Amino acid sequence: MVELLLMWCRIALAVLVASFASAAVAQDLGPRDRLEVAATTSIGGPASAEAQQEQDRLRRLQTSRWPGFDRTIDPAESWKERLRKDTGLALSFDYQALYQTSNSTVSGVDQGAAGQARILGTWTLADRDGSNPGSFVFILENRHKLGLDQTPAGLAGEIGYAGLTGLTFGDNGSVLSVAYWSQAIMGGRGGLVAGRIDPGDYTDILGYVNPRTGFQNFAINYNPVLTIPDPGFGIGGGVHLTDQIYVLGIVSDANGSLTDVDWFPGGAEFYKYAQIGWTPARNQRYLTNIHLGAYHIDARADKGLPSSSGVVLSGNYTFENDLMIFGRLGWSDGNDPIAQRGATGGLIWRPGFYDDLIGIAATWAEPVTAGLKNQTTFEAFYRLDISDNLALTADVQYLKNPGYNADDPLVLGLRLRFNL
Repeated sequence: MVELLLMWCRIALAVLVASFASAAVAQDLGPRDRLEVAATTSIGGPASAEAQQEQDRLRRLQTSRWPGFDRTIDPAESWKERLRKDTGLALSFDYQALYQTSNSTVSGVDQGAAGQARILGTWTLADRDGSNPGSFVFILENRHKLGLDQTPAGLAGEIGYAGLTGLTFGDNGSVLSVAYWSQAIMGGRGGLVAGRIDPGDYTDILGYVNPRTGFQNFAINYNPVLTIPDPGFGIGGGVHLTDQIYVLGIVSDANGSLTDVDWFPGGAEFYKYAQIGWTPARNQRYLTNIHLGAYHIDARADKGLPSSSGVVLSGNYTFENDLMIFGRLGWSDGNDPIAQRGATGGLIWRPGFYDDLIGIAATWAEPVTAGLKNQTTFEAFYRLDISDNLALTADVQYLKNPGYNADDPLVLGLRLRFNL
């Protein structure tokens, strides 16, 4: 364990030294600007396909920390931009790899590693240059193990933790994650989505939530009182009633599956979520936001799962120095969620070294399972943006009263992301 801690400390130190050694460079389009633009492309959160594509595309317009590397892929970037302008089809590719290891295990397995390759597409087919564009949006992906018998998504069970330490990093093979129509309405004041959607993209949205570029634990990214199903067929919509007040809601298949593209396999069993929120301006929704949300999920007869419902109160605020603070409260009934009560608080901050990001957060949860102690999850990370297209993140999680382990595991992680 000592050697493991030393290894992680060396990695973290190297990340910090590299970031301080590189002087802050002039940025043509800063992170706040990118989030403002991305917030207007979709009614979903920053991890949704449209928002992720827009953030990645705009980031390449700024000065790079490693311009030599970026120049090698400039031809591909230029081809993609011509394709987008000529046909309306925006294509992008990203690959993420995550390794996690724990100092405590209940099964003998203390490591997990997985990779995730994705093709994202947004094909604007209606009113391309107008105020109400309509697009077909899709994500094709492959999630796979990397050299170990376990993945980060499965590591929680090995270490006795009631939750997920590596959200989205499983071994599901090739899947069609989402495929839906996205339609802007009212001159961009609102939008509709219909098709195979990911409910997590539209539930309790705050501007820091993206498990591929930020925090990795489910309880930090989402309120643990929520029962969010996997992608499935559904509809959703959102609209700004004023420049500051907006409403959003979705209905989707309660039996959604990442691997099986089925039309409501359990019948009329639905997941419903709605929220009303405030933001200073429409393009500030990711940066500063406070909202009240409620959800209900029907009982799933074939799976033997009960119905549940709950309420969340969430908010975040971004200061001029690119410091974002955020907080969440949640209450639920039923036995399906991880927790019946939960509270989250934390911050993310861009220290001014290229596009590097620091994150610190904690979540307290009262489990629904009788006899389990209240659980606290701590997570901190430093993301080193090596270039416009390459990022390395060192991450540490401390799991106090994990649920099914007498110890309090310390989980160390290292994530690599490449996007094109």
